[in-house]
Amino acid sequence: MIKEYTQKNYLIRINRLIEQFRLFFLKISSLVNQKLNVANLFASLTSYISDISPSAGRIFANTAVRYIFANNILLNMQIKKSQKIAQRSSLKRILIISDLNIGDAVNIQTAAYLLKKIGAQSIDYAINKKAYSLIKYNPDISNVFDIFEKANFVSKDEINYLNNLIKQNNYDLVINFCPFLNKHSINSKNFINYMGLSVYVANNYFNQTKTHITYAIHTFLNEIFNTNIPFEKNYLYLSSSSIQEAKIIYDTIPKNHKVIFFNVDATSVFTLVPFQIQLSLLDQLSKLDNVSIILSASFSQKNLQEKLYSMINNKKHIIPLSNNLPIDAYAALIDFCDCFISSDTGGLHIASSYKLNEHNEALKNKTAIFSIFGATPANIYSYDSNRKNFLKSSQDAISRSYVSDSPCKNITCINKAAKKCKTVRCFYGINTKEIVSDIKNYLDLNA
Repeated sequence: MIKEYTQKNYLIRINRLIEQFRLFFLKISSLVNQKLNVANLFASLTSYISDISPSAGRIFANTAVRYIFANNILLNMQIKKSQKIAQRSSLKRILIISDLNIGDAVNIQTAAYLLKKIGAQSIDYAINKKAYSLIKYNPDISNVFDIFEKANFVSKDEINYLNNLIKQNNYDLVINFCPFLNKHSINSKNFINYMGLSVYVANNYFNQTKTHITYAIHTFLNEIFNTNIPFEKNYLYLSSSSIQEAKIIYDTIPKNHKVIFFNVDATSVFTLVPFQIQLSLLDQLSKLDNVSIILSASFSQKNLQEKLYSMINNKKHIIPLSNNLPIDAYAALIDFCDCFISSDTGGLHIASSYKLNEHNEALKNKTAIFSIFGATPANIYSYDSNRKNFLKSSQDAISRSYVSDSPCKNITCINKAAKKCKTVRCFYGINTKEIVSDIKNYLDLNA
């Protein structure tokens, strides 16, 4: 009896010691991450290794992330931590903080959809200012706060605004999807941080399960709230006025023409389809009979639209879009088109969403999606109807993803803003003839 008691006492002491070490390690990691963004530093490091040896960079990055960050032990810890917060939180009033890009604001809406399904009474949403008109009519969201100005930086004023918002509204739960914010910068009694989702996505990526960010957010929230709401689609609600504005442009196109929306822009050189590949695609597509091509404006890449347009041989049915077109009209115009071609950028996620007007009436939603992927992991951000473990788009049409065979591509390329690669190998192996052939077959066209 005494022996059993002594053994049990030792086990309790050992468990307490292990827990103290764990808490100490987490505190040190948190302090280091506040002073030095570890994810950014690691992404930069892998860039330098990849410049020296592309394959070594890939192996080093994937191995390190897989065993240090994406392991099952850390994942289970993060899920249990989030579950405890979820269990003690009322669902009366919730704030969701989006990541900073327009595409993030579109994709992360799925969190509001699930939370509403499980009984949340009021859901507020903090997003990039430019995405406001795309989100404001979402019936699952009570208030949209257009706060963030930059795509890779949160200012002190924005953090102060968020904290004042949380204090004034006394949220029962704050769910943060922005990696530039954490529990040290946001004052909330119940705070679920992005870290759990990050580990979950990385773990799914290496286990080769379906891991598109929209789907992952949905399944992760199911996990931590212990629910089983089936994933449906990602929805986008647009004003009737934006639809009418888009129709005015569409009505200028010959009625017998198939319409291709060609999105030229992207925020990073590592995700931007190279100029020569875009030009090759446009030259081949412009030779097709009874086809009009809408050429998007370029915001991140200055004058890219103008440079491409100037070098296209057959401009007869090329329609360059004005950069003054509001983003909700841009989204509505895509719905009028037969197919949409893009790299990994916000426009891709806008195009792939199922569109309704503010009265909850569905639009056409028959736009085929053709996406071309360089650095970022395609199964996390692209759409494909046929590839295993890929998410198909929410459109009632096919989606296809064309993925490069870059020798250095690795999981850290998801953090494209922190990459420092001198040589851009991201789009090696992209075959423009294959893409054009697939589009021709889908649209039943002849050259």
